[in-house]
Amino acid sequence: MKNNMKKTFMLPLAVAGILTAAISGSALAKTEIKAATYLPPTHPLGEGYEVFKKVVEKESDGDIRVRLFQGGALLPAKAISDGLRDRVADVGSVVVTYTPSYFPRGLLIADLALVGPNDTAAAFALTELVLMHCPGCQADARAQNQIAFSMTSTPQYVLVGKGPMNTLETIKGKKLRAGGPLWARFAEALGATSVNVPSSEIYEGLSRGILDAAIYARGGLKTHGLADVADTVSEVPFGSFRAFPYFSYNISSWRSLTPAERTVVLKGVATGTVANRIAYDQGEIEGVELGKEEGVKFLQPDAELMEAVNAFIEKDLAVTIERWTNKGVPEAAEIVATYKELYKKYEPLVTPISNDRDKLTALLWDKVYSKIDVNTFGIE
Repeated sequence: MKNNMKKTFMLPLAVAGILTAAISGSALAKTEIKAATYLPPTHPLGEGYEVFKKVVEKESDGDIRVRLFQGGALLPAKAISDGLRDRVADVGSVVVTYTPSYFPRGLLIADLALVGPNDTAAAFALTELVLMHCPGCQADARAQNQIAFSMTSTPQYVLVGKGPMNTLETIKGKKLRAGGPLWARFAEALGATSVNVPSSEIYEGLSRGILDAAIYARGGLKTHGLADVADTVSEVPFGSFRAFPYFSYNISSWRSLTPAERTVVLKGVATGTVANRIAYDQGEIEGVELGKEEGVKFLQPDAELMEAVNAFIEKDLAVTIERWTNKGVPEAAEIVATYKELYKKYEPLVTPISNDRDKLTALLWDKVYSKIDVNTFGIE
């Protein structure tokens, strides 16, 4: 009787154990992707990753789970490249200027910040360039155990500061916040002085007179509160920050996916890249609206200043090609020429659909991602 009772009590436990194992096995069978960004979800960088997560999970019917770590929760900005290399994360945004020795061709691309004012066209052109026409770009990424799947671009930088700086005379001698050597060279070529401070210190710099203006996006009027300390935006085109693969993927993680899963991930990458660009542009609109409400003046550069700007761009581009050729990128001229051609291709395509996420995503998919063979790309 005791033995029968023992068996009676053990049977439900055994069944429960089988069910638990089945449930655990089912949960473990789902693919998990760890994604890392260094800015919060409210930033356009984070917005693109939120969309990536939604698209991947929806397109996979929930079979792929994306664990999204925003705001440096998993990896801070300077550690993302190494974290991807070591598979701490599967996918993340890499800023190549933080690890310059890793990405010489990425730094060359950073120096193309002034070439082409349409930032969506630039993002699409750079994405196609890196994926389809620049084996050296992929080689640099793969040396870090990564595949660079998309590029992006911030909005155009202008002068956000105190007083007009829309002529050569008014810009001369001004202290301008420059976020990198390219902008420092640009500022100095126009007769200004460059000051290297992080974006988080622009507000204080303007309020204390350390800066006369910041070379920064108009969206900073809202996101960084600059409408409180700046009274003028001089719309001198200072280019955009383009020195980062927006979606960079760990090679082992990519290879662990099935071809069908890789297709789903690429759909997420395409949609997320477009969402990032639209979020950036929306931030510009909101920054300008707030600036106007606060009485900030928006001034166009005069013809003489624009001549100086265009002369600097052409001269600096030649210097850039020579510099990077001497620094071990023998195909520097070819990369620049290819980018310029791709930009010319994309600018008329994206301009009429600049605010349509679905049409932009379809365009990027058709021109770039549909051409990737998910059976072989990154597998060989």
